[in-house]
Amino acid sequence: MGFLVVLWKQWLPSQWTNLRFLSLAFIVFAFSVIVRFYYPWILSSYPQYFYQNTPLLNTHDSYFYAQGAKYLLAMLQESWQSSKTATIAENLALMNPPKSADEILSLLSAFLAFCLPLSLEQIFFYLPGFFGSLIVFPIMAITRNFGAIPCAFSGILSAISVSYYNRTLFGYYDTDMLVLVLGIGIGAMILRIWDFLCRPILDSKYARNYAILFALCAFSLGFYANLRYILFGYILILSLFFFNALRFFNKESQTILFLSQILLGLNLILILGILYPKLHWIWAIFGFFLGFVVRYLPKFFYSKPLFCFYYVANFGGLLWLLLPLLLKNNYLNPFFLKFFQDSLESSEDTQSFHYLSVLDSIAEVSKLGFMEFAYRVSGGIEWFALVVLGFIWLVFKDKRFLIFLPFGILGGFSLVLGLRFSFYAVPISAISLGFLLFKAFGILESLHHRILKFALIVGFVCLSVLPHLQHIKSYVVAPILEKSEAEILESLPKHFSTPNDFALAWWDYGYMIGYFSNLKTFIDGGKHSGRQNYPISLALSSTDEILSYNIAKTLSNGESLESLFATQGIRPTLEILQSKPKHTPTQNALFIILPLKMLEIFPNIMRFSSINLDNGEIPKNGFFALSIQSVGEKIRFHNGISLDLTSGEVVAQDFHTQIQKSIDLKNKTTRIFYEKSGLVAVLLPNGKTLLCAQSYLESFYFKGLLEQLDSKLFQKVLKNDKIIIYKLL
Repeated sequence: MGFLVVLWKQWLPSQWTNLRFLSLAFIVFAFSVIVRFYYPWILSSYPQYFYQNTPLLNTHDSYFYAQGAKYLLAMLQESWQSSKTATIAENLALMNPPKSADEILSLLSAFLAFCLPLSLEQIFFYLPGFFGSLIVFPIMAITRNFGAIPCAFSGILSAISVSYYNRTLFGYYDTDMLVLVLGIGIGAMILRIWDFLCRPILDSKYARNYAILFALCAFSLGFYANLRYILFGYILILSLFFFNALRFFNKESQTILFLSQILLGLNLILILGILYPKLHWIWAIFGFFLGFVVRYLPKFFYSKPLFCFYYVANFGGLLWLLLPLLLKNNYLNPFFLKFFQDSLESSEDTQSFHYLSVLDSIAEVSKLGFMEFAYRVSGGIEWFALVVLGFIWLVFKDKRFLIFLPFGILGGFSLVLGLRFSFYAVPISAISLGFLLFKAFGILESLHHRILKFALIVGFVCLSVLPHLQHIKSYVVAPILEKSEAEILESLPKHFSTPNDFALAWWDYGYMIGYFSNLKTFIDGGKHSGRQNYPISLALSSTDEILSYNIAKTLSNGESLESLFATQGIRPTLEILQSKPKHTPTQNALFIILPLKMLEIFPNIMRFSSINLDNGEIPKNGFFALSIQSVGEKIRFHNGISLDLTSGEVVAQDFHTQIQKSIDLKNKTTRIFYEKSGLVAVLLPNGKTLLCAQSYLESFYFKGLLEQLDSKLFQKVLKNDKIIIYKLL
């Protein structure tokens, strides 16, 4: 209680010093990092998720950036210690640089691993938590004038809110760790410069702040290209302030000059970043010097007619550049498709073949209910209502906070485009609740009962933080692969493959195969449209091994299945591919990687090739269910379905039947129950049981798991309880 009294009485907005502010900010930062260690502490009880003494990563896209970091670190080590890294140098000579070698995140990771006494795997796992917690600094800079307690409160909420925590969890190695840090950091710098309008400071300090702002904008665009939409949002809001200030030209001349300089720099940096995205380092340096240029340009350059002409020309250019990007964006496209369908000539929906959209199979782009949205952003519907109230009140008191409105709009997209957008709304939530707490301090000043006063404040803070802390305790996600899976993938290039060989696998596993096995894949997390998924899905789900073999050969030779469909027709092409194996020599080997875990999404994989390419109709899949609980010989599934492994009886609310047989993959035994039944049970090595239609067992994927593939076409090269790998002969 005494600590709160000190903060409240002595660290009021008027008594803030930079030292006090930074001290409190580092305390909040440390707290945000420490609470994230709960996740690896829980994982420490599961050694199967540790590889090289570090937990494995928990998102598929992580291994895209990991590939680039691994390559860049090897290059750094080779250049500094060539004698000790001869093996690495030989491998690099055989490898083509991965696409992610140009990514800033990969470069930062490699540099940190090179400089710090930490392994690359440790950098991958722990970096998201440390970088993600940096959000407290710009948020606390924005709310600094609210006072110490509201400021710290806003910082804590921004770092541990449900949606933001999920995207900056240890092991969530993705650009999300810095997206909001950079986006909000730009807004904090704009407000900082705006605040200086009322202070008598030197022009050099103004120019320095402009330089930092424009360099930060350029760096942000290089780090994550889609921050262009946040930057464009800033430009839109600042433009409204600019044209409003023009109405009061004489009274607002200083504000007009400031907004003119900001808009000049932001427009120019954004246009250059869109036109030449690979030159981000050059634009960052250019942006730094641009800050000094715009500050010292002659004032006639910012005259009303000249600047308005410049602004209209640049804004029109931005719209011309950004609108096509919006329409082609993988995740925003469905939203804009409703309004601009005629102009989307490149959309899959306008092609001659009707492929299944990958967006229908990604949980992150599934629509989010309003209650779930409110929970992920602020902790619950009641807190979300306070967020709305707080933001309206804050904007009423200080209209400059409208510049953060684009974050709220992007966050609202989660209601129609999926939960991945929800974390954009977190900063507004944190700032708004911090402002309400600040106003609560003022209202409670009239209370003479000190204990009651602080009880109300502490109660508000604790109740608002509690849902997020409870989420942190309950949100323990498993890494996307286990140690045994990583080991078998890493052993593949040591014994069987070379870096230029190919792997056929579903796109979820593309990046991790590239990272551990140095193999090229046909589809991955960045290349998985319905058109690209179709041949892989067909190869994995086909009941004809020759068809699967020939599809793999066709792809490894660089041919497109779609081009064959277009020239020969769908049915004739498939008949040719089913006729006889294409034993044509290929320069590189091709491996087919079948993870047991892929079984959980196999019905969804089948949908990509079961779709009728002529009319888009998708036939219904056969019955497929994974167990949720097992007690002895009694197995339970969703929808009240149960299976007795002793008698083979399946009981549900509306039917009672018996399975044809049960197959134990671990012990390699089979029990027959009722041969005329269309259901089979597969006992998996991980302890779960699959109850499915017999037709699934006839697919290439299941034949591979059951080791029933033709040995003249497919050679089994590696196997453990989690993955089986075949080589095309």
